[in-house]
Amino acid sequence: MNEEDKVLRGVRILRQQGHRVESRIQHGKLWWEVDQRMLATPEEIGHIGAGVYSLAELEELFIKRREEETGAL
Repeated sequence: MNEEDKVLRGVRILRQQGHRVESRIQHGKLWWEVDQRMLATPEEIGHIGAGVYSLAELEELFIKRREEETGAL
């Protein structure tokens, strides 16, 4: 399964679980917005599709990234 297929599968899995998943461009980069509360990279969504991450793990990554970005300001 190629990376694009993993991303599409990840989006489909999250939507089947009842989550709202929308693509979004921010600062010239593609992100996936989940439930209007967190952003994920296509790679991270692909990990959902490949069964590597759960939604809880994805949220942990988002929180960590946000803390790192806020600390860098």
